[in-house]
Amino acid sequence: MAADDGLRPMIPHDWDPTGPASLADPQAELARLRRDCPVAGSHNWGGFYTLTRHDDVIAASKDPERFTATVQTVIPASPRKGLPRLPLQKDPPESMRYRKGLNQFFKENRIRAIEAPMRALAEGLARDLAAAATPEFGTGFAAPFTVGSLCILAGMDLSEADELGRLGHDYVAAVQGGDMATAGAISRAIDGFALRLVADRQAAPRDPETDIVSGLMAFDPDGGPYTTEELAGMVRLMLIGGHVVPRNFLCSMAWHLAGDGALQARLRADRLDRRLLIEEMLRCYSPNQALVRVATRDTRIGGTLIPQGCPVALNFLSANRDETVFDDPMRFDETRNPNRHIAFGIGPHMCLGLSVAKLQARITLDVLAALPPFTIGARVQWARWTEYGVTRLELTFA
Repeated sequence: MAADDGLRPMIPHDWDPTGPASLADPQAELARLRRDCPVAGSHNWGGFYTLTRHDDVIAASKDPERFTATVQTVIPASPRKGLPRLPLQKDPPESMRYRKGLNQFFKENRIRAIEAPMRALAEGLARDLAAAATPEFGTGFAAPFTVGSLCILAGMDLSEADELGRLGHDYVAAVQGGDMATAGAISRAIDGFALRLVADRQAAPRDPETDIVSGLMAFDPDGGPYTTEELAGMVRLMLIGGHVVPRNFLCSMAWHLAGDGALQARLRADRLDRRLLIEEMLRCYSPNQALVRVATRDTRIGGTLIPQGCPVALNFLSANRDETVFDDPMRFDETRNPNRHIAFGIGPHMCLGLSVAKLQARITLDVLAALPPFTIGARVQWARWTEYGVTRLELTFA
């Protein structure tokens, strides 16, 4: 939204997502908002509201009639020209045309088929990390592992991983730095990558059981075969969402373990439930802090009037610390069960790749347990709005 669209004067300035308080301690700032102004206004980027409570985030996520994904899904808004991000930028029922085609690649048998090559990739990266003079988990393990996993899942050649990783990293850095001209140029380069990948598969289809584009080409969706733009749009979304956000989460897991020697010891001794540990990591370190919808009409939430056309951030990170849902929510509890976190979203746009993300987390825990004991090194860098978590993490091995 532009600053001159009339929204800013209508919205209170309850917080600044990139201000000193948010950067110093985002969890404390979100706790303040949940307590004092759970539907929080901000003047940043022309004005928007943020939903901070669990129930409100869930209700809006499940209500595309009032909160649409077709106008804007992130804030600041990403460049709108170029390929659509499918199915993210479609509301149901249109979004189901794309989700049904993609769902076939995230079934249990498909995930089992990619586990072995993903483990082999992770183990090789872990050996190199342990041998490095200054081991840095983000660039030494998390980034190449998540990009390589995406290539394995999509049937892309691992030789394409370097370019894909660079484009994704540079795009996020440009958006977070407010350099939208550079972000637009990189976005066009990512579009070109997706279009070249689709053209390659159209010219020489691969096994539809292991190659996503070839599988989508062979799928028979409602409304007829996917167009070239639709195929590239589905690939486009996956190329960024499939590795940038997971990288941060894996780094956050390693950071937490590096700072908790007792938990690290229990992991090595296999004296904990790794499934529950991963779910609690997801609750506490939700890597995609928020996604955005736009109000289709004037609507009230908790007494706050949200005007038609206003962007509304659904803050999953805050919802996952809601005191009315989670006992002692600021405490990390590896045994927490049940765990009603919504780190993957909820409703019609719930993350398609959650099974792959959890597989990556399981493999990463195995890798970390096999490494020598480690602590946090000299340099740690954290992501900024709308991401959350650690992006760079130097480790010190015992």
